Amino acid sequence: MEYKGIEIGDWEYEGPRNFATKLIDAFGTPSYVEKNPEDNEAYSMTFKNIDGFDLVRIVDSNTNKLHPYPAKIYVEGSLYFTVPKNMVGLLKAASATIMIDELNQIVTGKCASLTIAAATVQFVIDAVNGITPPTREEYDKRLLRIIDDGVLDPEISWWDDSMGEMRQSNKAFKEEKMVKLKDGHTDVASSRRMCQTIMEDVSDIMKALPEDSEASLPTWWTNKLAVSSAYINGARDYLLYSSEAKDNELPFKIEPVEPEDKEEDDMTPPSVRMMNAS
Repeated sequence: MEYKGIEIGDWEYEGPRNFATKLIDAFGTPSYVEKNPEDNEAYSMTFKNIDGFDLVRIVDSNTNKLHPYPAKIYVEGSLYFTVPKNMVGLLKAASATIMIDELNQIVTGKCASLTIAAATVQFVIDAVNGITPPTREEYDKRLLRIIDDGVLDPEISWWDDSMGEMRQSNKAFKEEKMVKLKDGHTDVASSRRMCQTIMEDVSDIMKALPEDSEASLPTWWTNKLAVSSAYINGARDYLLYSSEAKDNELPFKIEPVEPEDKEEDDMTPPSVRMMNAS
């Protein structure tokens, strides 16, 4: 696909493709485009030093986030700065859309607009500076003010909003608020909600696992993962292969694995436990 004389590849998903062309309209030629040279399938488009960001990247992705509303995420807005090690776990627990690259000292907000990307990065800046608590409640409160009320609170001094998203908030933020999931007051609705949460958690785990396949992990943690895997596998088999569902009964049995050190039997990130102990 060619847009304004720029070969941007063939994008599978409409949302990312449309946002990528809007960025070209506003900021000109991207710094680079990632695409498959064999079939021209697009992967991403990256701009450097635009709208106050050090990097803005659009990914041809259909990935979902769950809070403050279910929505697609394909916009990545980044700034270079350092996050103290004792805050990394707290901030990642606040939102799966906060990406912190400690090696390259870059913080990225993942969403579907530059506004929410900027607000996400600003949340990290304020948390690092002790201005705001690094909690999901505070993060969601800020985003809901933008998405629901069209209000940027607090203001973001480094972000330019060259595309005028805040002036056209209803249109700009429509991708940030998909149809909200129903609360789990019925079995099916609750199960769908839990499955989406599981998928988000698994995605975070895959990203956080060491690249070295020979690296070691705590025994209590791998035990928990093994138990979780068995339960999920059994639940899947029950729906796919069981002809009759029995109330409160699963078609498998698994003995719980006791952790070797009960004091470490805590899935809370280490930095969170450090803060709680202080």
